[in-house]
Amino acid sequence: MKNTLLFYVLIIPAVVSSVQAEISSVSSQETLETSTLTFIRHGFYESIESHAKTKRMMEFIESNFSEKFLHDEPVLLAYYGVLNALKAKHVFNPFSKISYLRAALRKLDEAAIDGARNLEVRFLRFSVLHNIPSFLGFRDTLLEDTEMVFELLIVDGKYTELDPEMALHVIDFVIESQRLSDEQQREMELLAKRLKEHEQLSID
Repeated sequence: MKNTLLFYVLIIPAVVSSVQAEISSVSSQETLETSTLTFIRHGFYESIESHAKTKRMMEFIESNFSEKFLHDEPVLLAYYGVLNALKAKHVFNPFSKISYLRAALRKLDEAAIDGARNLEVRFLRFSVLHNIPSFLGFRDTLLEDTEMVFELLIVDGKYTELDPEMALHVIDFVIESQRLSDEQQREMELLAKRLKEHEQLSID
């Protein structure tokens, strides 16, 4: 099984412009516009290997959204939670790692309450739980997220709500996780094949 780390979730091509250059161009108004969410997604991807960018993205969210608004927007809260998980990755102190990871999981759990059937929210928590040690005791939640992500992708077709490239990254990550049953794995692989063929036709 490919040992895909949490921090390569939804990785996108290197064409994403720098977080520093973009922050000043994003509206600070307390509404979650599509452009702002896209900026946060891209900023998250850029933060994967950078502690400084992780810190800047967290500061961006904290300075542009009130605590109440943050907790009223499941997707926004989920990304804020995953940024906490990135902080856990970037620090060396084991106690700090545990502290940031616990904060990340609290936020992801809260996001999953209001965003119970939101593919992006459930996938982000799934990706975190998939990559943390099993002895931390989140097996049942991981199983729940695995089944929900499968249902949202295969049964509900929620991948159509995502950008095609992003949808493929989600599906590929789920396949590579090998958390699905054999039958589920086959269905997911067929979905990935159909989407990739469709994308190729679109390019042609």
